[in-house]
Amino acid sequence: MQKLTALLAGLVAMPAFAQGESPVIVEGGVPTAVVSYADLDLGSPNGLATLNGRINSAASRLCFEGGRTDLATRLSWSRCFKTAVASAKPQIDRALAAKTLASSGMIKVAAR
Repeated sequence: MQKLTALLAGLVAMPAFAQGESPVIVEGGVPTAVVSYADLDLGSPNGLATLNGRINSAASRLCFEGGRTDLATRLSWSRCFKTAVASAKPQIDRALAAKTLASSGMIKVAAR
């Protein structure tokens, strides 16, 4: 029965990843999403805008939960989002400075 439950849970989660969303992993106790830019031209404004959109989307998935909540929780979510987006900035700067796509083409967005 446990195997069936795990299989069904995997099938439910699969469509989100198939739509381009990266899975959330935990590295060193910190929720992290890996964002790919291997398919983007970071030298173009559209490529950079797409990457920033992917990073914002990953940060949102890491930090925000649905539903009504109190102000303190919303402020905490907002700090998490800002921290997650900021964690990607140095990696974007390195990719742009290299003026070529990095071999991995990945940026890690961390919630803390």
